Amino acid sequence: QESLREDDLGQQTKASSSSYDTSDSSSKGIVSSLTGIVNFVMGSNERGSDTEDTLLNNSLDDRENLGCTTPQQLMDKIRDDYVENNYLWTGNIFLPAFDPNCQFTDPTLSFVGRDKFVSNVQNLQPIVDFFVGENNTVNDVCKSDLLNIEINEQERYVESRWNMVGQLDALPWKPKIDVIGRTKFWYRDDNSNADASDGKNISALRVYFYDEQWEMPAYRALLQLVTPAGTITSDS
Repeated sequence: QESLREDDLGQQTKASSSSYDTSDSSSKGIVSSLTGIVNFVMGSNERGSDTEDTLLNNSLDDRENLGCTTPQQLMDKIRDDYVENNYLWTGNIFLPAFDPNCQFTDPTLSFVGRDKFVSNVQNLQPIVDFFVGENNTVNDVCKSDLLNIEINEQERYVESRWNMVGQLDALPWKPKIDVIGRTKFWYRDDNSNADASDGKNISALRVYFYDEQWEMPAYRALLQLVTPAGTITSDS
């Protein structure tokens, strides 16, 4: 009986979670359409590419920032993205840790390209700034709480569990985003920074697949945007 209860709990947890493969097509269609509209109205991919080049050039001035050479270093950079950069809200990630052709996937959207990630974030940021209210900043009322992070060196990924929480006070119904999720950062070796002139082979680890899942159905997470705070929570 105990084994049956554990199986039932596992099935319920699986049913209530969402990934890109399992989430409903309506949620994916809505987010894809809105992303396309925002990118069309707010900017272009070319501008995002310029931003990425600037960020990468600034990082590459320091040879220690050519990337992460150990799984521990990679995990530390990912941890900093949550704890220091609040990246779930700001999009501020350590770009040298990501392959230029990295695939970014969450339950509602999937695309390929580090430059596209930068462009999407840059175009969305003014909207997020508006939603939090003129008397607040994103870092004041929106948090990327890191609940757990660990390395699986055998399968070569870093996995995080997090809680994305934020109050959007500029909207009349004052919604609150409260989503718990997990992200696997799948990594591999990248020898593209080998320096033949001095005989040094700088091999870095790059994330080639960013796989994000939510511990709630995608449609319920989206409904948080159009309902008052507390109507739908991460544990409801």
